[in-house]
Amino acid sequence: MLTPEEIAHFKTFGYLLLRQVFDVHEMTTLIRAAEDLWASDATRETDKERRFDAFFERSPLPTSIVTDDRIYPVVEDLLGSGFLWVGSEGNISNRSEVNWHPDRKYYREGEGHWIDYLQLKVMMYLEKVTRETGCLRVIPGSHRMPLHKDLAAQEIDPKSKPFGVEGKDLPCAALESEPGDVILFNHCIWHSAYGGGKDRRYVAMKYAARPFEKSQLVSLERYTPKVFEPHSAFVNHKDGRIKELVDSTSAKGELTD
Repeated sequence: MLTPEEIAHFKTFGYLLLRQVFDVHEMTTLIRAAEDLWASDATRETDKERRFDAFFERSPLPTSIVTDDRIYPVVEDLLGSGFLWVGSEGNISNRSEVNWHPDRKYYREGEGHWIDYLQLKVMMYLEKVTRETGCLRVIPGSHRMPLHKDLAAQEIDPKSKPFGVEGKDLPCAALESEPGDVILFNHCIWHSAYGGGKDRRYVAMKYAARPFEKSQLVSLERYTPKVFEPHSAFVNHKDGRIKELVDSTSAKGELTD
């Protein structure tokens, strides 16, 4: 579980970096399972990246990470009870630059009111990454207005250098990490990676707070249209926490006007 200070950090800055949540043996086993999944999948590289959806759902070992006491209660601390499982991914990237972007682009006209609906990504790199070798960079506080919208100019036209510097030189926090570290960030935060090397591997789990307003449901359906269709491996799973996720994700909440 998180401390009050860690929760305050996440709410204020939009991210958390938890050091060495999993030990070397656990990560070695997870990496081996991930490599097996990647090897058995014929997904081709697009834009210098191989992206695999439903990654944690495909195998017992990754699924056990979802329900682990070092992950599940932490997500609940941030999202509250009845949170939704949005999905997962396991990616192999050869991109040297991932320019600044938020996963939920609520700077668009008419979408700004969605930014307070909390959606979360839990990410783990499977090798050491530094500022120079493609670690995740975030702009603290950019999950909130007005900063979230103020930064949109450099995504719409990054070549124009709207802030007078290259993307890699924008003020940010570089979340250098090693296998075993866990990064949690608000889907609305602006993030990037620069200097990535060959076959940079990372896995991620995605969640959302239980929706109780129609506008929140619209947000989910726009960005994650299959959120209310749990993966078959989870639907019949015997683990109590997986069942809770499926029950929450199968329902659409007590929506109000």
